Amino acid sequence: MKIRVSDIKVKNRIRKDLGDLHGLKSSIQNLGLLHPIIIDLDNKLVSGERRLECVKLLGWEYVDVRIVDVRSKKERVLIEAEENNVRLPFTPEEQERAQKLLRRYSHTGILGRLFAWLMDLWEWFWSWLFKS
Repeated sequence: MKIRVSDIKVKNRIRKDLGDLHGLKSSIQNLGLLHPIIIDLDNKLVSGERRLECVKLLGWEYVDVRIVDVRSKKERVLIEAEENNVRLPFTPEEQERAQKLLRRYSHTGILGRLFAWLMDLWEWFWSWLFKS
């Protein structure tokens, strides 16, 4: 569901410092909003203040939201805390793998796609061979 950005009310939040928004803003600008902002039935922000601030900076008039029925202040705090605490960042090895795959899939044209397909096939073969 989409609503007007200006209709979202930001009230008493746990996080006071939004930190550097540059990376998140660039991500939203390039890929769109991957996770909707969460609001309650009264359009009060439950989670996603950094995302909300970024879409404001980008000049968006409407934004995707998910509406939840928050029944108590305790539940509101639990949702905000969970949204921010229960995350597992990539390990350095996983970051390296992501960069490797991005380079692989950045090749253009038929030869680039063929190269990427062959590399995928090679990795699949080795994982199958050593799994057995």
